Amino acid sequence: MHSLKKTTLILLGGLMLAVATGCASSPVADSAAEKQEAGAPASAAETPESSPVTEETQAEVFLSFTDDADREVTLQAQPQKIVVLSPQLLDLLYAVDGTAIAKATSTGGTIPEKAKAIEDVGGMTTVNTEKLLSLKPDLVIGSTSFHRELVNVLEASNVPFALFTLSTYDDLKEKAQLFGKLAGTEPQANEALAKLEKQISDLTDKVPADQAPTFIMLNVTPSSISVQRQNTVGIEVAEMLHLKNVAATLEASQKSPSTAPFSLEKIVELDPDYVFVLIHGAREDGEKKVESDLAAQPAWASLRAVKEQRMAILPSDLLLSNPGFRLNESVEYLAELVYPDVYGNEN
Repeated sequence: MHSLKKTTLILLGGLMLAVATGCASSPVADSAAEKQEAGAPASAAETPESSPVTEETQAEVFLSFTDDADREVTLQAQPQKIVVLSPQLLDLLYAVDGTAIAKATSTGGTIPEKAKAIEDVGGMTTVNTEKLLSLKPDLVIGSTSFHRELVNVLEASNVPFALFTLSTYDDLKEKAQLFGKLAGTEPQANEALAKLEKQISDLTDKVPADQAPTFIMLNVTPSSISVQRQNTVGIEVAEMLHLKNVAATLEASQKSPSTAPFSLEKIVELDPDYVFVLIHGAREDGEKKVESDLAAQPAWASLRAVKEQRMAILPSDLLLSNPGFRLNESVEYLAELVYPDVYGNEN
């Protein structure tokens, strides 16, 4: 009898506890119900299947940036296997103490000494994509001018791919800092940039304030001649030295806004103090083009710059291709050419 009463009491107690629990209001349950009634989604805690963004998940992204083709590039971890398809960009990566596992070759490019032994993946314009992918890179760096067609192939293989332009001093500063982040060498990159800036300012501080010579810059290839209007390291260096580009106001070419169609008649009309020639490709081929298409013309010989021996073929590695951290050498070269009395060049 006592056992039965005891069991009954236990059952009744359990029933009362269940009723009390069911009737009691739970703040979490009430909150969820209110949200559902209001049409709001349940919180992450209430929907285990959702994946909320937390500090931990955000920390998984090493770096995210927009490349020069306006593509968002996200790296989950610091890249350890970088392939660089442009000699200029490869040189810049090594200049900030970065490294690569492979490169593309180019007849006109200078390869850093430390990068000469790394793998080749073909030419800069003839990349062997099969070999490239076999290396399983975690980042490929290419040029906006030559490597856009590789985007689909690399994206299909889930290989992060960044396209960059390296033309101006601002390009150099921006990419050097980014490459420093990629390589984990930001302090070295910033130190190298500060040193370069001082070297350049030491040179440009000596430019005569009362002089502003005019110039025109010609691009010469084995098959064509054009006038450079803007967006090259050569023009930027000239402007650092207070030279005035008389081609800046010429009408742009339809295919290349940074250039203008070549017109010897127009150049004679502008009659600049200096005529600078940039040869694309082999220098000897460019010199033949200058001789056959320019020097043979009576109008060319009538130019004041030609008559007074102020026509010069500029070194492509300094004033056509961006020389990276050798930009001070570009400034010094052109400064000695234009202001020999100030910069001590007796030639």
